[in-house]
Amino acid sequence: MKIIRIPLKPYSHYHFGEFKIDSSVALSSTSHFFHSDTLFSALVNTYADQIGNADDFVLKFIEGRIQISSMLYYLKNQNRAVYFLPKPGFIDLYGPRDGKHKIRGKVNMVSQGVWEEGFDTEAWTESDRYCFIQNKEIVLLKEEYDDLGLSDKMSVYTIVDIPKNPIRKTEENNSGNESDSGSIYYQTDVEITPIKDIETGFYFLYDYENPSDNEMLKKVIGLLIWSGFGGERNNMGRTQTLYEISDQFTIQLKEQVGYKKGLTNLSLLIPKDKEELGKIEFMQTILRGGRKTEGSQRKVIRMIKEGALLTDPIVEGAVAEINGALNETKALRYGRAFNIPLQYKTQL
Repeated sequence: MKIIRIPLKPYSHYHFGEFKIDSSVALSSTSHFFHSDTLFSALVNTYADQIGNADDFVLKFIEGRIQISSMLYYLKNQNRAVYFLPKPGFIDLYGPRDGKHKIRGKVNMVSQGVWEEGFDTEAWTESDRYCFIQNKEIVLLKEEYDDLGLSDKMSVYTIVDIPKNPIRKTEENNSGNESDSGSIYYQTDVEITPIKDIETGFYFLYDYENPSDNEMLKKVIGLLIWSGFGGERNNMGRTQTLYEISDQFTIQLKEQVGYKKGLTNLSLLIPKDKEELGKIEFMQTILRGGRKTEGSQRKVIRMIKEGALLTDPIVEGAVAEINGALNETKALRYGRAFNIPLQYKTQL
C-alpha cells in the first residue's frame, strides 16, 4: 500500500454531503470524513475537467488496477505521524456491558497504534496504555499521545453550522418571490482545529498495478488539491497545495494470545454478487447517491460502511451505475473493497 498525505490549514472548512430523503435539508448534515466513493468521483471529475476524456481512467478503478481507501485524518509533528482509522462497527459487540461501554461506544476512530495492538475495548478505559481526544471520540496509544504532545481537550476537527444566504430554490420552493431570496439556510461543515506545532491533514491509501497508473493518479490528485475538494466550494477548504507520498504503508499486527484475526474494509463497499455478500459476517450500511440532476435524479444505492467484518480475503466489491432514467450521462458509485487486517479480543 502507498499513502498520500494532504496537509490542511487550520480553520479550513469541508462539506462531505450525505444522502437525505428530503433534499432541502441535505446541507444540514455532513460526513466526518471523505468516503471513498466521493473521492473517486472527485478524482474522475478532476480528470475530465483538467485532462480530457476519463473513460480509460475510470476503467482502471472498475477493473481494480487502481484501488483507493476512504480519505481519513492524520496528525504529524517532528517526532512522528499518527494515522486514524474508522473503528469497525462490530467491535462494540464483543465488549462487556460494564457501565463504561457507553464511553467506549462514543469512539468512532482509532489510531494506527491501537489498530495494530488489537481491539480490546475493555482496556481503553481501564489502562494507562490508552488516551482519548476529540471528546472521547478518538483513542490513541499513550505513546502516540505523548509523542504528539496532545491533551485530552484537543480535537482534530469540529462540526460547525454556517449561515448562508440566499436560500437555494428547490422544486417545492421555486416561486421566485422576492421574500424567498433573503432567507437564511445553514450548511454543516467540518472545520479543521488548529493544534500548536501539529500538522493536521487528510490521507488515503492506494494500490496500483502499473507504474504509469501511479503517475497518473499523482497527477490527478495534484490537480484536485489545487481545485479544492468537498461539496459547496463557495466555502472552500484550504490545503497547503502540496502533498506527500510514502512508498510503503503497512498494518503490522502484534502477536496477541486469545485474539481473533480477520479483515475489514477501509472503503465503502458494494458486494459484486450474492456469494461475496455471504463472505461478510457483520456490516453497517449507508445510503449513497440520489443527487438531483437536470431532468432526472440519480438512483440511491445501499453501500456497506467502512469497518465490516469480512470472512474471506477475496472480497473485491464492485462499481455500480446509478443513472437517472432521463439522463444519458453515465454516473458511477465506487464500491471496490480496500481491505486491511485486524485482530480483536472477544468477551463472549
